[in-house]
Amino acid sequence: MLLAFVLTSCQTELKLAKKYMAERPNIEAAVYFPEKAEVKVEYNSQYGKQTEVLNGFNQDMFLDVMYNAYAQTMGDYGVNVYVPEDVDKVPVDSTHWLVMLSRMEVSGRITEYEDYLFSDTDEYSYKHPLNTVNVASWFEVNDGNWKPVLFCEHNLMDGFDSKTDYSFWTQKIDYTYTIDTLDLQDVYNYAVYLGKLYAGYTYDYMMNSYVGAELKKKGYAYQLMLRYDPYKKQLRYTEEDDCFIEIKE
Repeated sequence: MLLAFVLTSCQTELKLAKKYMAERPNIEAAVYFPEKAEVKVEYNSQYGKQTEVLNGFNQDMFLDVMYNAYAQTMGDYGVNVYVPEDVDKVPVDSTHWLVMLSRMEVSGRITEYEDYLFSDTDEYSYKHPLNTVNVASWFEVNDGNWKPVLFCEHNLMDGFDSKTDYSFWTQKIDYTYTIDTLDLQDVYNYAVYLGKLYAGYTYDYMMNSYVGAELKKKGYAYQLMLRYDPYKKQLRYTEEDDCFIEIKE
């Protein structure tokens, strides 16, 4: 009986999500990003240094690139991003959204990455300091009602690869590694990635909010979050951390 209930709930979730999209083919969203981000570089006392990847970082360019990627991707979801003539008179309802990236932190830091190596008899580990750019964002969304503050945090790190070779003659394991060090262009490319990610998270959050409310009316419990792929026109279930996180006061 429990399995049947869960399956029924999942099928209902999919039907409601499809209904949501069918009834809202043209959504308008007034989207605001902040003029400045909170940028900081953290000193790593363990390694006695700090990352230099953010040297010369242009936060205006970073935010502009992210906004453009966000707006373009929202268009792929059928959401038209616009700038209202009067910021004090933005219409808000189920097909007119107000989306604000109210706060963003960009942090440069050194992160210790531990690489593990296993042999038939032993276990080894190697620690490497990697450049990391952490971006944390807080969104506020209104579709007639203010949603809880939405949070997302992601890391961009040096590329790392390692390999081991066993020497039959010396009976030793040779460990080698390569690091693809971040540069500023990687950080600006990351802004494109985040803009696209945030757009998908925004649409999915609004869709799932609707599905959850409708499920509650029917007496069903929400099982799994849904994500929509506008390019394949497909719905799929998502991992818990592949979405915005609500910050409830």
